[in-house]
Amino acid sequence: MNAGFAVLAAVPALALVPPLHRVVAATGPSGLPPAEAATASGPGRAVASPRRPSLVVQAGVTAAAAVGVAVALRAHPGWLPAYLYLVAVGVALGITDLRVHRLPDVLTLPSYPVLAALFGVAAAIDGGSERLVRAAVAGGVVWLAFAALWTLSGDGLGLGDVKISGLIGAALGWLGWGNVVVGLGIGMITAGLVAAVLLLIGRANRRSRIAYGPYLLLGTLAAVLLAHPA
Repeated sequence: MNAGFAVLAAVPALALVPPLHRVVAATGPSGLPPAEAATASGPGRAVASPRRPSLVVQAGVTAAAAVGVAVALRAHPGWLPAYLYLVAVGVALGITDLRVHRLPDVLTLPSYPVLAALFGVAAAIDGGSERLVRAAVAGGVVWLAFAALWTLSGDGLGLGDVKISGLIGAALGWLGWGNVVVGLGIGMITAGLVAAVLLLIGRANRRSRIAYGPYLLLGTLAAVLLAHPA
């Protein structure tokens, strides 16, 4: 599949943007609707941005990421449905986490069976049963690692980060164990650098909540774009 067809293959990801945008706009801290969340505050609770998320921005970021992924994986068209789905959902999750420090279950939990089914189809098309097993193992290993970090970190890592970690691990594990290391490494290093900058410029303190989800998802995207599938 050449680059032109890869770009066209990315178009279906945009069909998911409108329903995902409605979830983003409707999600507030602790499950509150946006109108109530805008005035909600208290210990351990984030305050939602008064700005409504932009559908145009969400669509633009999704389109750019989807085209990049489609071009990077153009030699494996059977893999694209799984990764383009993850792009669309990942952008929605990243925007939501930046706004209200939440990774809503309505997006993360259904994505496990959806990705499992899409990777199952990819394995059937390409005869990639070993990849399917590796993706499942990597998803489980990464989930367990993040669950342990969440248990030990107190107010650091969020439970939502644990819930998306299995998705990230599976998507990277399908490509290879080296991609798991690269994707998680980029995500965690980027999150640490951003946190350090915010501390230095006085925009955060040691008790401030940092949205790790967007950086983990960004690291996953980077690893896919740089992928040399094992």
